[in-house]
Amino acid sequence: MIYCHFSVSTLCINVAFDLIIFGVPVFLLHAIGLLPNKLYLAATTFIINWTTPTVFTMPMILSGSKIYCNNIDILVESKTTDSLLLANHGSRIDWMVAMFTGFSRYLAERSCERTRVGFVCEALIQFMPLIGWYRKLVAKDIFVWRSFKQDASLIKQNIQDFHSADERRMLFLSPEGVVVDFGPKDMEYINECRKFCLDQNYKPFDYVLTPRYKGSMCLLQQVKECNGPVVSICLAYVRDGKLLNCSLLSPDRTVPDIYSLNQGIGGSPVDIYIHLKRMHVAQDMNDPKAFMMENYKEKNEILMEWDRQTSAGTAGSDAWMSQFSIVQNSNLECMLYQIGHAALMIIVALMFDRMRTLVHLFCLLFCSVASCHTIGWVLNSTSMESVPFETGIKSIALSLQKMKSAGKGSKLE
Repeated sequence: MIYCHFSVSTLCINVAFDLIIFGVPVFLLHAIGLLPNKLYLAATTFIINWTTPTVFTMPMILSGSKIYCNNIDILVESKTTDSLLLANHGSRIDWMVAMFTGFSRYLAERSCERTRVGFVCEALIQFMPLIGWYRKLVAKDIFVWRSFKQDASLIKQNIQDFHSADERRMLFLSPEGVVVDFGPKDMEYINECRKFCLDQNYKPFDYVLTPRYKGSMCLLQQVKECNGPVVSICLAYVRDGKLLNCSLLSPDRTVPDIYSLNQGIGGSPVDIYIHLKRMHVAQDMNDPKAFMMENYKEKNEILMEWDRQTSAGTAGSDAWMSQFSIVQNSNLECMLYQIGHAALMIIVALMFDRMRTLVHLFCLLFCSVASCHTIGWVLNSTSMESVPFETGIKSIALSLQKMKSAGKGSKLE
């Protein structure tokens, strides 16, 4: 666990340094009109490429995780033009997998372009310390407050800003909208999704939630001008031959997060398998409900087959693995980025005679990360670290919500 806290703390200090030294000045220059949008996005793409390997090197590369993909051609195409990728939401590290693939220049021994990755995510993320602030100020992700339909103008403006600047981007989102754990509210939502399936004449999905589809057609603007691919992504997470994102109602289900990845340093890494399929979506489609439900039916079947294979012990067989190719990043290059960040921070600290401050800051971050995660674990009995500090923040919020509900209940009595 000490390594996990150290890894997350290292991620935090690298992101904090890049945000303060590079991100905030560039953002302010753009905000006051001294940096045109085109130059602003080009500069932030450079900053993102500098930061990205420090985000995934320790949790994924040093911890031994491997990423496999079933269709390299679609992945290469998605990296060469604007693309829209719709993924299932069985983990809290989908975003890190996306950043890994966007940064990678080696796909099954094929060279490809390094590509900026953006996300459509819940508005709360932008307020999360460091990573959230970075995604808001530097990455310029799309933060949805209410729904695709109600936030359509915000979504379209964000996409148009990138198009007008001719800045290529892979745009990821998870139509399910939420990750469910094992609390009463989570179980209630799972059952609501299963009921919705029955109402739509589908057998209840066991491995995925139902997608949110209202207003989602506005996202097609991402690929409209370039006729880029709209891609369905189904992610399977496997550790020690077992499917982690198995049936939603299974007591064996695990929701992988940053700590799950880091624990691979002890000998049980999480391997990620990416299933891609190009989606043919009509730009004038009025009601995407049936289309999205069919897609999620396919994702449910993919994960069901993974569950069968892992349960039978055949998931590692040549017959099953032959459909996948490995997605790689240069381990040496990524380590050099880590070393480069450390060296630059030390140089800046020495220039301003603040070496002791830098050491104290890292120690403070380590204690904050460890304390926040431990408190969250005690309160909620699970790790929910999609970004640093989220386990503690969400667990405290959930506890306060429960206390408020209990207070209302006692008043009614």
